[in-house]
Amino acid sequence: MTQDLTFSSLPSDASNFSNNTDQFGFDAELHQFGKNKAPMFHFHDFYEYVIYLGKEPARFRLLDQEYEVGFGDIVRCDLMDEHMWLVQDNEDHMRFSVGLTFNFVMSCSTKDDNLIQIFSRNGNSYPVLHLGSLDIHKYIDLIGAYQNCTLEHGKMVFQLGILHQMLAYLQDDFLRLNSGGAILTRQDNLVCELINYINLHLGEDLSLKTLGKVTNYNPTYLSRTFKNLTRSTLKLYIDQKRIHTATLLMGKGTPLTEIAMEVGFQNYCTFYNTFRRIMGSSPESYAKAQARQDRQERQNKDTESNSGLWTLAEEARAPTS
Repeated sequence: MTQDLTFSSLPSDASNFSNNTDQFGFDAELHQFGKNKAPMFHFHDFYEYVIYLGKEPARFRLLDQEYEVGFGDIVRCDLMDEHMWLVQDNEDHMRFSVGLTFNFVMSCSTKDDNLIQIFSRNGNSYPVLHLGSLDIHKYIDLIGAYQNCTLEHGKMVFQLGILHQMLAYLQDDFLRLNSGGAILTRQDNLVCELINYINLHLGEDLSLKTLGKVTNYNPTYLSRTFKNLTRSTLKLYIDQKRIHTATLLMGKGTPLTEIAMEVGFQNYCTFYNTFRRIMGSSPESYAKAQARQDRQERQNKDTESNSGLWTLAEEARAPTS
């Protein structure tokens, strides 16, 4: 018997959640079987939309409100909005989840179609867009094509094309149900500009003074606006982004002192203390644990490969009838 998730049992503080958007600009996954991968109240610095295809209704929490989600609904999430799915397993709650960076969404936008508005909190259908079983089938066809791509070369190009089509459908459905669109405020645009600049210049000076010069806004106003819209301080966001990037570089075997400088820390001591505060362990301990995990995964793959070769060899030796 599974334990019911209730509002009172939810954590009071949200966790920063990340995925492959940092590396590729997008991340897409069909949640069909197994446990919910993000059973915690969390936020992230990329846009997200989730196409819900579950047999049973689900509940979705955004900030301090809950929403019922049914088959054919599309849930959208703006940058840094704290949220979670109130489901423990995926068997009856199948959904296709897509994360997109600001740069990705802007690269798909045109002068006439600013796709950022799809994810704006100011839309009157935010966060749940109710499409229904008829309108959702065009998305289901695209999900099937995305999941079943068998190309040996150009697979990512194919999948990017699918996501572009989905965004086009989503823009059309959004504007059809929201005739006035969603107003993007000056504050919304400013936070998007800040996040975009930080991601592109992570190894450089990102002091409030520098960010003020880049955006032509007063540093105090920048700090206050970012905190009001994201519920995170600029310093904390920058520190978390730098440390997360550092963990990705560790997987490539880059020396820790080089990593510290590459992600924007003035000295190793500051990097060490920040890493320990955010990750709960020292950079050395984390790197060693990651290396052990990578070795174990390689060994598991080698074992599976050798087992397959052994089976083929046995079949080759077996007498034919």
